Amino acid sequence: MSVRVLAAGVCLGLLAGCAAVGPDYAGPPASTAETVGGFPSSAAADQRVVADEPPATWWREMKDARLDALIDAALGANYDLRIALANVEAARAALDIQSTRRRPTVDANATVEEARNPSALVQQLDPDTELPSATRGSFSLDLSWEVDLFGRVRRSIEAASAELGSLEAVRNGVITSVLGRVARAYIDLRGAQTRLDVAERNVEVRRQTLDLVMLLNAEGAATELDVARARTQLLTSQATVPSLQADATTALNRLSALTARPPGAWSAELAGRAPLPEVPSFVALGAPADLLRRRPDIQAAERALAAATARIGVATADLFPSVSFGARLGVAAQPLSSLDAAGAPFFALGPTVSWNLFDREATYALIRQQDAAAAAGMARYEAAVTNALEEVDSAVNAWLNERDRRTQLQAARDASHAAWQLAQVRYKEGVEDFLTVLEAQRSLLLIDDQLAQSQIDFAQKLIDIYLALGGGWETVAPPATAK
Repeated sequence: MSVRVLAAGVCLGLLAGCAAVGPDYAGPPASTAETVGGFPSSAAADQRVVADEPPATWWREMKDARLDALIDAALGANYDLRIALANVEAARAALDIQSTRRRPTVDANATVEEARNPSALVQQLDPDTELPSATRGSFSLDLSWEVDLFGRVRRSIEAASAELGSLEAVRNGVITSVLGRVARAYIDLRGAQTRLDVAERNVEVRRQTLDLVMLLNAEGAATELDVARARTQLLTSQATVPSLQADATTALNRLSALTARPPGAWSAELAGRAPLPEVPSFVALGAPADLLRRRPDIQAAERALAAATARIGVATADLFPSVSFGARLGVAAQPLSSLDAAGAPFFALGPTVSWNLFDREATYALIRQQDAAAAAGMARYEAAVTNALEEVDSAVNAWLNERDRRTQLQAARDASHAAWQLAQVRYKEGVEDFLTVLEAQRSLLLIDDQLAQSQIDFAQKLIDIYLALGGGWETVAPPATAK
């Protein structure tokens, strides 16, 4: 009998090498990004857009040490990143759980009980009679191993591994998002401070204009209407200052939140006004197919598709029998003191077969459900690729258009500055009054504000490009475990 059992165990071990049921994942089909030669836009022909690989540490292209420090602080403490890291660890633990199903499980069991056997005759004769009792016990080691005949375990491990890869990609996406949000908030802060400088200079010019108009009115060279207009312009200019101060405070608080600090934590270091960071004159996009490697959302969608495909195999395996191989080794005796007797040890070995033969409609429905989930995963992957191309193309065009707008505003500022200088010369020569000089300076400051806003938008649109390209996470080494 033992020989037949051993032979059955050997056969089961050989059958464990059978191919897993369900589709084998071979990756998604060729995507749009793999078939286009370049980004489908006139922007690709612009000399300011090159096909070189984009910089991995793109924020360092702005050459601002404070921005670098803020990003380092955010990567070490950001709440969203810590959540993503915890999710990765949970997925890694889930994979470890599935991987243990490849190995046999061994359980230790021990039982000790005291049993009394009451006799009705004894109770009738003498209810006070003490009933006889016996103590029995057993100690055993139970081994169980699911023979993976049809790949249920292998497909479960494949699904868990792909799910881990998807969450790792999501973590990379969070890293990219944190990089972009910190850079955006820093640009907002420096932009608000730049516009504050312009607004305060504009207020001073408007105040001088009002003083001059009031003086002219006292001398009869201006009217009360001129005074009212000058006062309105001053009050309007003053009204812009609190709004810009609020923008600067909001950006500071956003930086504090992104770095997991309380509001105002960065005020001492960043409240001092500084210019906007430098913005590169050229931008490198790389090839469209590189998005498949770089964009975390595409990676996450591809891994989710792989997990959905593996789950089809898990569901399909339910159509076939589940075979387990078990063994038990132990001792049992009654009374307990007889555990060392010759008949106390026992041994059991044999397979167990479980097969759902009569409720297969539910299994077929589960397979259809997983098929549909895989189809949805394919659609999400294709949508992620298409959206990535659209985001890059739109971001590049917006950046180029803002660059052209900034160039025009710079030319307008140069012309306005020349007009202001000419007004000063004419005033010194007595040809123009001082009010003309103040109006020329006011126009110059208005264009300065528009140019500052354009510089802010230009920097923000460059960040949009880098976010659309999905880079930055490659150079960041997240902690191995969530904090």
